Amino acid sequence: MTKTLYLLQSHKFSTENIQATLACPKCEETFKKEFPLDLEGQITEFKCPVCNSASEADLPSKGIEEQKEFEGDLYEVGEENIEEEFDETY
Repeated sequence: MTKTLYLLQSHKFSTENIQATLACPKCEETFKKEFPLDLEGQITEFKCPVCNSASEADLPSKGIEEQKEFEGDLYEVGEENIEEEFDETY
């Protein structure tokens, strides 16, 4: 593995992935990259899309509070879908 890290400037969790804005330590350019949720909290290596140099990114993980809130949001969406299906049938 390499010894340089991309600087994480911002991130956003969606239901399918982690959307990160990173800065390359070599060329100092910023770029956006999406990672699968399976990589949450891990270090992953990939090449900079600007200068093509390999570095690592330390991906963020949701805290316990955020995980509960996220799961609660999914539960509420599920309830809304059930109510809509019920209304459509009757």
